[in-house]
Amino acid sequence: MTDKNSGINFRGHIPALDGVRGIAILTVLLSHFLTREYFPNERTFYIVQNGWMGVDLFFVLSGFLITGILLDSREKPNYWQKFYKNRALRILPLYYFVVLVTWLTIMYVEKAPERLQGYDSFVWFFTFTPNIAMGLKNDWLWHSMVFNLNHLWSLAVEEQFYLFWPLVVRFMPKRGLAILCLVLLAMGTGLRHMTDHVAGNEFSVAAYTFTFCRMDGLTAGAFVATALRLGWIQQLPYKFWIARILFCWTGWEILMIFIHGTEHRLYTLSPILFSCLLLLALNPDLRGATRRVCENAFLQHLGKYSYGLYVFHHMFELAWKRGFGDWLLHSGWHPALAQSTYIILAFAGTYLLARISWVLIERPFLRLK
Repeated sequence: MTDKNSGINFRGHIPALDGVRGIAILTVLLSHFLTREYFPNERTFYIVQNGWMGVDLFFVLSGFLITGILLDSREKPNYWQKFYKNRALRILPLYYFVVLVTWLTIMYVEKAPERLQGYDSFVWFFTFTPNIAMGLKNDWLWHSMVFNLNHLWSLAVEEQFYLFWPLVVRFMPKRGLAILCLVLLAMGTGLRHMTDHVAGNEFSVAAYTFTFCRMDGLTAGAFVATALRLGWIQQLPYKFWIARILFCWTGWEILMIFIHGTEHRLYTLSPILFSCLLLLALNPDLRGATRRVCENAFLQHLGKYSYGLYVFHHMFELAWKRGFGDWLLHSGWHPALAQSTYIILAFAGTYLLARISWVLIERPFLRLK
């Protein structure tokens, strides 16, 4: 649906948002497919590898879409049933498939049940709480010599968000919801510092993976969705120029943080950056550069399969490295050529798995919506 006053389209299926999702998954894949050995030093690798921020873009986009869906349906009698049914059909089948495959591999192929103790127990994965286990352990989890599921922490954050956010949206007035989103956005950096203090460790894993420490990303997108429905953004003069200026400023600040080290405010600046990207993608002006980029057919295609791409790309990290990564590393090729070849091959394998997953697992369940 298009707002009659501003022409901003923010309801229903929006092709540009598929492209935004495509940008998010592409940056995450490129980040995780980079290999430290191909770079001259740790700092260069750290700066180049910042594509992991695509996870923050996923959070912003999820907050925007989920809040919009909830706001548009909160007066309907099937509010709860429809939301949780649709989320379950979208997330659970593939998630539990890869978790179960990994668990069975550890138990009956690797025959190493002793690894699944304490914070490394698979109870955390089966209950969508591995992010909590990582934070309490203050380290990533290690289970299998074949599969890696550490990246599923971000799916756990989103699922935990889905548990309480529908309640907030259902009963809070829109203006109050918008203000709450801004408050949570402003509190993000402080909550991460507080978590570090409690953990007794600067830049603890908990401050990175706990849901309340990532609410600034989710609520930044939620604010955009709510403000559009209140008409606040539409009434703002020069709104898209303001978004461009904020985008450039936060981008510059983030770059400086990467160059000089790291800071917790990075995870508040990135949601602002990506909220501006989101708004620019919704620009009704067909000549807008951001919208044209986001409506690129390749990015939209990646966006369609982004869930499978995300789940499989890191899950098979060890397979890619053993299959061709180690050979490329010692092939004598120029590092740039070896790294590019690794990215192409790892992407091809991940894409193939995502397409198979779409046909056999995701699409059949999505049809039940």
